[in-house]
Amino acid sequence: MTRPLLNSSCLGTRARALPVVLMLLAVLLALAVSAPAPAAQPGQWPEKPLRLIHGFVPGGNVDITARIMAQALAEGLGQPVIVDTRPGAGGAVAAGIVARAQPDGYTLFAMASGHSISHALYKSVPYDPVDDFTMVSLVTSFPFVIAVAANHPAKTLADLMKMARAEQGRVNLAHAGIGTGMHMTAVLLQSRTGVRFNEIAYKGGNAAPLAAVQGEVAVVFDTPAGMEALVQAGKLRPLAVSFPQRWQNWPDVPTVAETVSPGFDVRGWLALAGPRGLPRPIVDRLVQVLHAGLARPEIIERFRQIGSGANPTQPAQTQKFLAAEVARWRSVVREEKIALPD
Repeated sequence: MTRPLLNSSCLGTRARALPVVLMLLAVLLALAVSAPAPAAQPGQWPEKPLRLIHGFVPGGNVDITARIMAQALAEGLGQPVIVDTRPGAGGAVAAGIVARAQPDGYTLFAMASGHSISHALYKSVPYDPVDDFTMVSLVTSFPFVIAVAANHPAKTLADLMKMARAEQGRVNLAHAGIGTGMHMTAVLLQSRTGVRFNEIAYKGGNAAPLAAVQGEVAVVFDTPAGMEALVQAGKLRPLAVSFPQRWQNWPDVPTVAETVSPGFDVRGWLALAGPRGLPRPIVDRLVQVLHAGLARPEIIERFRQIGSGANPTQPAQTQKFLAAEVARWRSVVREEKIALPD
């Protein structure tokens, strides 16, 4: 049987429908191209270099520690980790940058212990020192050291405190500046014992330890790294460390807690953190990689050489530690009426 030919009216209908179909296809194609790409899954992170920000000048202990940490992270994650120094306002400038960053794992923070102090001294920091950060782990910690010149008559911290009590406010004490860990350790010791020194703030570096050696001051509060060379040369005598237990590098030096102030515990520290809302899979990966790095003997030795020790912790523990540090120093700054110089 012969099939009927399409009539002209049918051809016209199909011809008119063709542009409509093509138009619909074009719209669908455009939507597919403009639709946002799916978010990267945690298993795919990281896909590009990371930035590790800290708030202090290059070459200092924070910078050296950050670079050691960055190397360990880069080797474990398979991506470069670029250390970005943003000094200013006791670390508050760097903290503000991290607090405003996207929580995608590509902007991280080498948070120094001064972070828990600076918010109380600088009244207008644009972030909450606890809630605006996701804590990953502590990286290192170190004690502060109370020392005198080798020829000073005080042989123990108890001797020194007895002398200072007899001359309230007249025994000179050097530290590295208002709001530093050395300063806050001195403030807390005076608050706990009721003994008052005449505090003198020096610039960073080893200016404060040298002032003690040269007889400008009787006492210096500093880090082990800041005074170790002078101790080894026999020019300074460490009287106590601020850890609750003796420091492994100087096991013969007693603690403040076992001498004049039971329970005394002040430490310098550096932690790895990110912005608030950092996804848990990324946090877990950072913990895994960082802790593996901190267990390596060569990294442990590098930290020992700069007067600190590896101190890995879990995220919840680290977040709790930060909250306690912030609360403590906020209270000390308020009660002792500490203010930055004009």
